Amino acid sequence: MNIGVITYKKYDENVLLNAHFNIDELFTIILQDQDFVRFDIFDSNNKLLASTSFSDVDGKGLYIHPVKVFRDEELKWTDFNAFRTPSTIRHYKVSWKVDGAVFRTKKKASEYATEVNSQVARKIAVFIDRRSSK
Repeated sequence: MNIGVITYKKYDENVLLNAHFNIDELFTIILQDQDFVRFDIFDSNNKLLASTSFSDVDGKGLYIHPVKVFRDEELKWTDFNAFRTPSTIRHYKVSWKVDGAVFRTKKKASEYATEVNSQVARKIAVFIDRRSSK
């Protein structure tokens, strides 16, 4: 049975990778938790199989890197009219970035992020024992 270790700033949490393990909750922790540091997967012999830290994996295991959608705004121009309220209107060019790739719409960016995260989830699912344990 493989064991996952979620490392936070102040403590470590051991997680069994069995039928009750939820990959979506793991991605939520990795992408949104401010105290999250790293996640490692070890086999029964304490050999590192996968990690979110690239320096530890370094060709010996799987590098786990889920992606998130970021909004990028660029100010294009400003209109000023003293007789209008508000007197200035700013015009922005909005683009969406996912792991270096740039998209014009949030829908396309979120579709790409979902696809990349599902590929990462499939790679993690290899290490999870899905046999029912009673």
